[in-house]
Amino acid sequence: MKEIDKSSRTLEQWVDYIQGLHHRQIELSLDRVRDVYLRLLPNGLRCKVITISGTNGKGSTAELLASIYRQGTYRVGKYTSPHLVAFNERININGEPVDDLSLLDSFERIELARRNTPITFFEYGTLVAIDLFHRAAVDIAIMEVGLGGRLDAVNILDPDVSIVTSISIDHTSWLGTTIEEIAHEKAGIARPGKPLIVGIATPPDSIVSHAEQIGAELQVIDNDFAYTLDQNSNTWSWQGQGSTLKELPLPYAQTGVQLTNCALALQAVAVMQAFFPVKRTAITLGIGAASVQGRCQVLQESPLIVLDVSHNETSVSRLATFIKNKHLGSGKVLGVCGMLRDKEIKVSLDQVSSQIDHWFVADIHNERGATAREIETIIAHISSAPVTKFERVERAFTEARSTLTERDCLVVFGSFHIVGDILALLAEAKIDVDK
Repeated sequence: MKEIDKSSRTLEQWVDYIQGLHHRQIELSLDRVRDVYLRLLPNGLRCKVITISGTNGKGSTAELLASIYRQGTYRVGKYTSPHLVAFNERININGEPVDDLSLLDSFERIELARRNTPITFFEYGTLVAIDLFHRAAVDIAIMEVGLGGRLDAVNILDPDVSIVTSISIDHTSWLGTTIEEIAHEKAGIARPGKPLIVGIATPPDSIVSHAEQIGAELQVIDNDFAYTLDQNSNTWSWQGQGSTLKELPLPYAQTGVQLTNCALALQAVAVMQAFFPVKRTAITLGIGAASVQGRCQVLQESPLIVLDVSHNETSVSRLATFIKNKHLGSGKVLGVCGMLRDKEIKVSLDQVSSQIDHWFVADIHNERGATAREIETIIAHISSAPVTKFERVERAFTEARSTLTERDCLVVFGSFHIVGDILALLAEAKIDVDK
């Protein structure tokens, strides 16, 4: 393919370009990306940093933190991944995805600093986020780890607070095959003398021992802070050391795992109060204003349509609970699904298989994507419900939606790719996804 002059590349062309800079999509090492970072910003990123790792809940926790600090009138940068529709979603400044022009300028600065150093797509994106947060002079940068933690590109920054949301078996080829091995990788974002906030009531030994070894301040849910749900009033309370917040709104209008995620965010806010004071009003407004796509996202109520990026055992189990509590009608539940081949497909789908009355499965069109036929074969071992195969998830969604009655439920899940394709379809059709 003919090389395009860097100064005239479109955003789409830049994204295509950086996807081919390194022969591996994932390279667990900090040496190369740190070298580029130090050439880009010799004095480093001069703001407070909160880094979030974990198997599930990272994006939701990051948005809750960002929303609370925005309500506190601070300048906030938020870096998350992957994106659902557009690359811009990954880098958010003051509640807005960064614009194309700013991205193009940053790509050119990274390219100049990179010289001939091969870096991965994620490493490039992380450097772009850091560059843009520096240029925007944010007060606080909230950084979501892409994979693991210890050797993830985000870990070139030294966080003032580290959060580990949850630990499940995932990405075993890179992080290990046991909870202890995976937990060790995710705890690698901790720093000596800084808080390490953990959303697991009984943390794996590898997290505890790592915190002790480096002198991090381990703070564990249900021990150092906690929450209680008031079933009667649809509110909840957070309890920390020496303080309590009562009658808080439900984050994302959901209970379940989101209360743990929000409790983690509030603990981070509490330990950062000396640097960034946040009043009770800002906390309440921030929780209420937090919004994230693709996490048990209700597109419409009747018939019920839900999008969820769940793609492993724990997250699909959470989705199953959400559907059980949300879909109270007597109608069918239709599942539109696609997954990556390197995920634990069988154990994940088994979490929700008893609820699905008809499967609409689709190919994911990249080198890691499972085919609809592969998923159909797996479903045959866990469910007797009919399966209809599609080459494209857009067609699967359209066909499933056309059969719905008001009592039915349609749930789209299995991958960021699948949910992103449906959000793009709805945006192109100018369908309101917030009704």
